[in-house]
Amino acid sequence: MRCTGPLGYALSGSAVLALLAGCSGGGSSSSPTPLSPAGSQLQSVSRSVSSLSRQGPQTSSVLRPGVNVVSNPDLSAGFADVDAATKAAIIVSDAGTNDVYVYSTAGKLTATITGFNEPQGLGGDALGDLYVANTGNSDVLVYPNTYKKIKATLTDPGQSPVGVDVTPTGVVGVTNIITTAGGPGSVSFYAKGKTTPCVTVANANWGRVYFGAFDDAGNFYIDGETPSGAVIVGVVKGECKAKAITTLTTANTITFPGGVHVSPTDKIAIDDQSGAAIYTYNPPVKNALGTPVSTTPITGASDPVTFAFTKTAADVWTADAGLAESLEYKYPAGGSPVKTITGFTQPIGVVVTPLEAP
Repeated sequence: MRCTGPLGYALSGSAVLALLAGCSGGGSSSSPTPLSPAGSQLQSVSRSVSSLSRQGPQTSSVLRPGVNVVSNPDLSAGFADVDAATKAAIIVSDAGTNDVYVYSTAGKLTATITGFNEPQGLGGDALGDLYVANTGNSDVLVYPNTYKKIKATLTDPGQSPVGVDVTPTGVVGVTNIITTAGGPGSVSFYAKGKTTPCVTVANANWGRVYFGAFDDAGNFYIDGETPSGAVIVGVVKGECKAKAITTLTTANTITFPGGVHVSPTDKIAIDDQSGAAIYTYNPPVKNALGTPVSTTPITGASDPVTFAFTKTAADVWTADAGLAESLEYKYPAGGSPVKTITGFTQPIGVVVTPLEAP
């Protein structure tokens, strides 16, 4: 079941999480068997399990009905040393514990970043800096690749930021699912080195804006929902000179909006949370993305909220809120996961640092 609650009232931070996690079904009763490359074992993060009571209407529930919350008593304080060999390549935000976890490519937890208020979408730049959409505080926090100290805080006043991406020239694009007062979503841009938006654009046909990603030309591709709850995709051109959100059409159906990324060959990839698939399109022609050039099935997924390409785009990592796991799949072939990192509460965002080695 999709969340189609009205936008005319203020939604709590937990409501935003429910929107992102699809608000449908229950958690899977079994998880895919963790797979690891020869000579390497993925390490599970052990946490105790407790229940979560529903708060108010369904749109204010952090998790879908039937999904348990797990606590994190052991990993919430301090930092671990970053893995020198792999540069801690895989980073996952956990909106249930308000932490961000950093892993090596072998699945070893190498750092824990704390102090967030509903961390969700993640982004990275060529320097290895980490960008965290800190939804509950209406800002985006930037960390250097040591992850030990905030490098910058990008303020996003009155907005609920849930996704973030960065151009090679340092322009930051942020997707705001709704305003803090429950109004329609928008896109904010930040000039290189600036901490306040240079422009924020919206469109009356877009009730909610979920995730977005830049191509090499600075076009910012996004997905979201209309005020009535229909899935919609679009593009914002011009970065700090942007004027509007342009809606694009697709020849296929996306059942619930998820993560958006642009491949190294400038193809636009959109994650369908409900359909458990990633659809990849050529750049639009006359505002049409057309038929996907490839469909990547995410076998065994429950609620893959977002995904991230590895450096070569030969694989993708997902943040699966339904399974409470991050899983790696071959791209574009898809199929069963080839690696699994377990033990999260509600993973929402995932990013792979530029130094990742698939």
